[in-house]
Amino acid sequence: MTNKTNIRLTASEIAALWVQYQNNTLVSCVFKYLISNNGDNSIREILKFAITLSQEHLRFVRDIFPREDFAIPIGFTDSDVNINAENLFGDCFALHYLDNMSRLAVAAYGLALCNATRSDIRDFYKQAVIDAMKINEKAVQLMLEKGIYNRPPSIPPSKTVQFAKKQGFLGSLLTEMRPLTSVEIMNLFNNIQTNIMGKAMMTAFSQVATSPEFRDYFLRGKEIARKHIDIFSEKLSQDDLNGCLPIEPLITSSTQAPFSDKLMMFHTTALVQAGIGNYGLSISTIQRYDLAIDYARLMTEIGVFAKDGANIMIDKGWFEEPPQAVNRKELAMSHH
Repeated sequence: MTNKTNIRLTASEIAALWVQYQNNTLVSCVFKYLISNNGDNSIREILKFAITLSQEHLRFVRDIFPREDFAIPIGFTDSDVNINAENLFGDCFALHYLDNMSRLAVAAYGLALCNATRSDIRDFYKQAVIDAMKINEKAVQLMLEKGIYNRPPSIPPSKTVQFAKKQGFLGSLLTEMRPLTSVEIMNLFNNIQTNIMGKAMMTAFSQVATSPEFRDYFLRGKEIARKHIDIFSEKLSQDDLNGCLPIEPLITSSTQAPFSDKLMMFHTTALVQAGIGNYGLSISTIQRYDLAIDYARLMTEIGVFAKDGANIMIDKGWFEEPPQAVNRKELAMSHH
């Protein structure tokens, strides 16, 4: 994967590498803790596999950024994790976490690949997509074996092709809504799943937060996730479709923090940002008016939550700025 050209990195390539470095240092800390506290050897093997790949991805960025005269980001280090803390999660929680994070990684790496132009960067992200898919495959297969995988709802087969004949297909607030399409079901189910993970993470973080400020923020996030789960689940239940089971039972009663407040705050905002992306994707693919209104409203709510979290991190001096364009106006003024 060596760079055989003198082509400078584009802003898109820099952004993807920078964000990926932050996220990989974060999940590496989480993986280390989960490995040290997990009593299931089959799950531990997948966690070890995942952390090995994360370390490989981090080495690539550590190698390429200095060669391009960019500072290596700080991200998260061993100081942000206490692997000796009491067990905060049941063994199977790690599988749900791996499934969720590998899904996000496949999407992020796929986007980074499509936005990359330099051959070494494209090669790296091709492999990164494959790596994330391997982790997801291992996690899903073990979840299926253990009977804990949340399968999406099923619908009867469509034996004929139908074309919409009325604008009523799009729906309105004044008429009864048509049944959900398979695309809408897929998005609702996926968004329930991500909120279930977010709600569980907020539950765990609120138990171990070191100050009322962080605890209250995580509890607020938990309540937002609960509300969103209820709204999406109700849409499915109206068509007699199932949602997902909660995973809070996999959170122990520990109040000893395994992670720094900085890591937990960053992890929360990262999950929220992924949620905003998922809602935006859902809006772009649905055809029912009421769903579009719900997604737009809920996306605004979690956007405000993410902004408040970013402000807390800035106040604490934890908000690491991504590489930025040059402020030409400031440069010009500095000479006068």
